[in-house]
Amino acid sequence: MSKVFLDTSYLLALELAKDQNHPAAKQQWQGIIQSPPSFVTTSYVFDEVVTYFNSRGHHAKAVQVGNNLLASTSVEMVHVDEALFYEGWQYFQQHRTRITL
Repeated sequence: MSKVFLDTSYLLALELAKDQNHPAAKQQWQGIIQSPPSFVTTSYVFDEVVTYFNSRGHHAKAVQVGNNLLASTSVEMVHVDEALFYEGWQYFQQHRTRITL
């Protein structure tokens, strides 16, 4: 089974009603929930999402979203170390992808 990568912009679009992609993300999420795939994200994405909310004075929201990601049985958290960082950078340089909601 393939895994779906959860990135920062998608997680923020799901959580922020004012985000321009919120309606599309919510609609897509409702379809995904019917038969949820396995998700994967990284400690970098976790940090970005939590920092986004906390730096804007929404500490409780940062804690809620962070705990939801960590507690989810559908989300695999990949902790980025130095070797994985450089492997990811090599991959990025060789592949150009764009996913549109």
